[in-house]
Amino acid sequence: MNNWVPSWWPALLYSAKTAVAALAALGIALLDGQAMPFWAMSTVYIVSNPVAAATRSKAVYRALGTIIGAAAAVFMVPLLVNSPLMLSLALAAWVGGCLAVSLLDRSPRAYALMLAGYTATIIGFPAVNRPEAIFDTAAARVTEILLGIACATVVHSLILPQSLGSRLGPRLDTWLANAESWLADIVDPRPGPDQRATFEQDRRRLAVDAVDCVLLATHVPYDTSHWREANRTVQALLYRMLLLLPILSGLADRRRGLGDDPALAPALADARQWLADGTDAADQPDYLAGAQPASHWPDLLRESFLVRLGQASMILRESRQLLGRLDDPRRALPAALAGERVHLRLTNDPGQALLAGLSAMLAILLVTAFWIYSGWPDGAGAAVMTGVFCCLFAALDNPVPMILAFGVAITSAIPFAGIYLFGVLPRVDGYVELCAVLLPPMLGMGMFLLHPRHGLLATAFAMGFFSALALQQEYNADLERFINGNMGQLLAVLAAAGVSAALGTTAADAAIARLVRRQHHDLARLAGANSPPDPARVLSRASDHLSLITQRLGAGDDRAVMGLSDVRIAVNIAQIQQLRASGDRRLRVACTRLLQATARYFARSAPGDAPPPALLVHIDRALRSTLGAAAPRAGYGGELIGSDPATGRAALVAFRRNLFPDAAAFDPAGIGGVPA
Repeated sequence: MNNWVPSWWPALLYSAKTAVAALAALGIALLDGQAMPFWAMSTVYIVSNPVAAATRSKAVYRALGTIIGAAAAVFMVPLLVNSPLMLSLALAAWVGGCLAVSLLDRSPRAYALMLAGYTATIIGFPAVNRPEAIFDTAAARVTEILLGIACATVVHSLILPQSLGSRLGPRLDTWLANAESWLADIVDPRPGPDQRATFEQDRRRLAVDAVDCVLLATHVPYDTSHWREANRTVQALLYRMLLLLPILSGLADRRRGLGDDPALAPALADARQWLADGTDAADQPDYLAGAQPASHWPDLLRESFLVRLGQASMILRESRQLLGRLDDPRRALPAALAGERVHLRLTNDPGQALLAGLSAMLAILLVTAFWIYSGWPDGAGAAVMTGVFCCLFAALDNPVPMILAFGVAITSAIPFAGIYLFGVLPRVDGYVELCAVLLPPMLGMGMFLLHPRHGLLATAFAMGFFSALALQQEYNADLERFINGNMGQLLAVLAAAGVSAALGTTAADAAIARLVRRQHHDLARLAGANSPPDPARVLSRASDHLSLITQRLGAGDDRAVMGLSDVRIAVNIAQIQQLRASGDRRLRVACTRLLQATARYFARSAPGDAPPPALLVHIDRALRSTLGAAAPRAGYGGELIGSDPATGRAALVAFRRNLFPDAAAFDPAGIGGVPA
């Protein structure tokens, strides 16, 4: 950002734009005679995002989810209104089911099902006392919510919109710079103990950052800048970022295994010079120029290192070319890059999704049971907010702290709203005066919306403030109704947090163990596949598992080291699958037996179990089948995962090193091994 722009300006600009959108929604709702215009104001603060593309992408799916939820309420309420318990069960099951399915999709599409879930409660529970007006109630709520969505989308798209490229571009550039720094550490001639530690600790955070970029890039199709037309370029760049993780990690592992091998000195010097010249301006060196086919273990290990070094250099160069194209759409790309199509697919957790859906269902049932049997007139609001709280934080392993913090923020807004409702608004006459008195607190709340720690709480405070005000066509404040209605939010917080603590909370260790088991099941399926898999899907799922593990552990935990090793193993298996598909009969048989043994190991063993010695025998047999092939070149024929026997040999060496780092050295004759 330009130096003359003060640091507080982006927050103030975003706050002002959101306030303008909310007041516009309020004015249109009042002009149209809507019963509860505050729903439109609250919706603006819920759907707004500093990136215009994210606002638009979420708006589309939020609107769709709102309509589906309203239709579900219109169907269920008249049918079950004479049986309150069955209606409560139906609405709670609807929320739980929609929530569980939404958690299986981590793209903007998930908002549609999540909104479909709790929108049905927003419309259904308050309509229990007037079931004959359910259609009118649904139409009013849908109109108010869609009005808020439309105002937020229009204002953030037309008034100084922030392009997704301005947010994603610098993050991609920083990530590539960190990856180049990692490579520079690896090719350092004499890395010290501290530098060696950074190979697997500080750099492991790159997995989290890469997956964050993948998630942010899901909004690219909704951007209005040239990034929208460059979605394929973005996907190709993200694919290379994910591929760099296992390649650089494996490169660091080979470097540790080789130590200060003097035969590496020329290649290391070439790599350092290439990095100094700039990865986007020069072709990478041919690190294997003049190399002879390797057969003995030290030579194979050195060849594997040089192959990985050549792959890392080429991927970095292509990544810089792709990023340059994103910065300047007039810049030409090589034909291989321009025509590339990749599909990234992140992982999901069906167990956690089912547990979150069940937690939401039980929490809503508890509150509705209390509402029904106590005869509480305003219990509908508590049931609605319980569903909202459960849905908003369902993706967390332990949603309880965030539910409590969110509830505290909403509750703390109630006294402030009371001052306005009973002290300020009685003196207001007209829409212009109303805007004048509401604008100061709205600007103040909005200043915190962009804060990384307090943004969500600021949104909660705004929701609590507007809901407690409950602005309508005419001023009609009732202190008893104000207190009684807002007590429901406190009950909703306690119910959502209590049920989540009892049922939905997953300890970090249990969550990590579940992720590791799922990663091993993925490896078993990958090894057992009959045909070569899509490398992009393999990488995105494996890297996402690593990202989720690292987020829970921090970068320095040994289990995160194992997670990064699993990503390397996934790439190795994908390369061996490619090698089997393109090899001769002897090589196909050896690779098939190796993959079958690998699938059995990952399917039957617990995470952390040592692989069986028979698996090492299969690796060595497959490795012998590749001996005699010419050494691969520094490039890899335009393929990110090569299929020729020489490149496959490097993958087999990496696979052996990942699974059996302390095994005896490979014996090309197949008689025995010597200590590695």
